[in-house]
Amino acid sequence: MKPQRLATAAGAAVLLTLGAAGESWASTPTVRWTTGAPTPVTELTLPMSFESAPDASGIYFAYYTTLESGTRPYAGFQPKPAVNGKPTLQAVFSSFNANATTTDSHCTYGADGGTGVSCAVQFPYTKGTMYAVELSRVSDDGTTQLMNGEVVDTETGADVAHIGSFGLPVASGRFKAADQGFIEPYLTAGCSQQVTVTYGKPVGKEGGNTYTGSLPTVTDPASGSCLSSMSTDTAAGRQVTVTGDKFTPAG
Repeated sequence: MKPQRLATAAGAAVLLTLGAAGESWASTPTVRWTTGAPTPVTELTLPMSFESAPDASGIYFAYYTTLESGTRPYAGFQPKPAVNGKPTLQAVFSSFNANATTTDSHCTYGADGGTGVSCAVQFPYTKGTMYAVELSRVSDDGTTQLMNGEVVDTETGADVAHIGSFGLPVASGRFKAADQGFIEPYLTAGCSQQVTVTYGKPVGKEGGNTYTGSLPTVTDPASGSCLSSMSTDTAAGRQVTVTGDKFTPAG
């Protein structure tokens, strides 16, 4: 993995809109995922395709990627307004660790108003194409480990965009083999939207071995969220339609 690949869009400085940027909900739909690996992993691939999404911001499809020390970077995708008429996604990789450092132009200091580092990139996407956030622990100088995030096209293996990279204390360790995530209406507008995505199977790599997990599951909270979800299995993966309680179908 190369931590400084070229991106297909501008860096994070003017792009970052992470979870809870406008509103906050006590509960959100919860995602559970696993790579099936028997140990923590050095590289983590979390795939997702967007079948339909509004030409607007408002909903964050996020994965927790907890490390061995317990520090918990987030990563995922947010639909965004179209750019030059092309559907656009924002990929995010962020750490809430107060000791996180960065020199990456795609990253800024701070995460959701607190300490940490936030990295993001916007890129044009094709609906129905499976993209993945590919996260890796790329180096370790004995004091600091470099964490890197990329967007890849899972069908071709091609690099799509560089999300960003940041340093963490070396004791942070590798990614846990299984974790959770969430689907958050980080803006009030998210409660008026409907988005359909397909989750692919997470992949972990460690010690020259590749492990492929089962399809993630999405569970709605009993109360507290303006979003509800409906899941079905397709040939591509687990398709999930998320609908805000203020959503009004067109026509």
